[in-house]
Amino acid sequence: MQRRNFLKYLTLLFSAYLSIPESVKSAVRQVFMKDAKNIRIYSAAEKIDRVIPFIRKWGHIFIPVEDFAQAMHYGLYTNEEKKKCVLYIGRDRLTFTANNTFIKVNDELVQVPMESIWMDGEVWAPLTYFVPVMSKYSSLYLQYDESRQKISVEPNDINISGVQILEKENGTLIRVSASKKFSKKDIVLDIRNNYFHIDVYGGKISPDKFATISGAGIISKVEGIQLGETAALVFKLKGNILSRDLVLNEDSNDFYVNLRTRESLSRQESDREKLKQELEAQRKRWMIDTIVLDAGHGGKDPGAIGYSKSKEKDLVLSITLKLGKIINKNMPDVRVVYTRQKDVFIPLWKRTKIANDVDAKLFVSVHCNSNRSHRPNGFETYFLSSEKDQKAKDVVLKENSAIEFEESHDQKRYEGLNFILATMLQSVNVKRSQFLATNIQTSLELKLKKLGMSNRGVKQGPFWVLVGATMPNVLVESGYISNRHEEKLIKKNTTQQKIAAGIFAGIQKYKAEIEEAS
Repeated sequence: MQRRNFLKYLTLLFSAYLSIPESVKSAVRQVFMKDAKNIRIYSAAEKIDRVIPFIRKWGHIFIPVEDFAQAMHYGLYTNEEKKKCVLYIGRDRLTFTANNTFIKVNDELVQVPMESIWMDGEVWAPLTYFVPVMSKYSSLYLQYDESRQKISVEPNDINISGVQILEKENGTLIRVSASKKFSKKDIVLDIRNNYFHIDVYGGKISPDKFATISGAGIISKVEGIQLGETAALVFKLKGNILSRDLVLNEDSNDFYVNLRTRESLSRQESDREKLKQELEAQRKRWMIDTIVLDAGHGGKDPGAIGYSKSKEKDLVLSITLKLGKIINKNMPDVRVVYTRQKDVFIPLWKRTKIANDVDAKLFVSVHCNSNRSHRPNGFETYFLSSEKDQKAKDVVLKENSAIEFEESHDQKRYEGLNFILATMLQSVNVKRSQFLATNIQTSLELKLKKLGMSNRGVKQGPFWVLVGATMPNVLVESGYISNRHEEKLIKKNTTQQKIAAGIFAGIQKYKAEIEEAS
């Protein structure tokens, strides 16, 4: 009898533990993680000095990749279903997968002795192998001081990160990825003993990284050699080449070398022009030249009503117009289009239609948050998904309630629409939307933390205002006007300017990284 009762109580305790939300477990874990359970992240170059948690497991220290990304203000995309995350550092992408000993660096697989783990809804990487992989394969140099529990993060002096080899109809194209602008006089092309050489004066490389690059076309093997001030990129050839062309990309630091094996030299000029046209078309495809700014609600739809009766529609319009002015001043080549510039009502479906009609490359919808309780505070950024965090439920219901103000014939547009199908149509933009949301949220924190506004993170939810957009899109909740203190802040012109500046900084960083990577 005693044994049965013991087993019964044990089962009840285990069931109760399983029912506790992961967020609560994480909060409890943080309470018990005193200074002895934290690691300091320090970067003199970036003026960063922050603390993140760690755990010990199997005799190894593990750190959460998401916390590292937030501490260093890098982009992060997490796929909870696949238990993996992608860390964006400049042009480098490092993919960590739980229960997997491989780390994907851009298009390469790097195997480490210890697998990452999944805990509290995020990936934790083994520090012993995280540090050398980051130092060897990214634009960062990491050092771990175990006695001080400190990770020092500094930029590498590497300015040539890798090459991409593509087989073309007339030969083989080599794309060299660089973070420094090289001129034609810095680059020497030569053939020696059946090896093709690209010697770059002033180039800095990590030779080990090039040994893992696979050949293609006429190239069977790739090597990288650092010879003093010159980086030698060496390609073993399978046969003879007819000609070689060097093409500098005027809009990035990358350059291209075209090795012809199937065309006569008389076609050289036309091929060079064709290559330039191909590069230009690719560049224009990803150039962020038009941004649509959407001030939420408007007209007969007041949006949320603040603690002292201020209206969301008025506050977000003011923030959005300030944001537009900052973009116009700092990005003169970017066209800004507003869904509204005054107090008028615009149906939700029409807002993304405006963006699609002008071929926008980004859609940013600005809102203010509210809650039945006056205690919640802080800012958060959302991207479109059929899934949603339970905490996002009230926000989704509030923002989608704008449909009630639409005419009956407009409301019929939403009948029969399925959020899962709608978001599938935008699947190509989901990762970029999350990356944009991460950049905006991080930049807002830098602008608003001194005001005492808390960072509530990047979230996802089924917002009708984002459905239908054919470009990366986000919804920014710039603070709780149901909170007495935060409403007073958001009503101030100086705070609105900080919010606008934070959103702009996120857009600016996203634009620079996406265009550089394209």
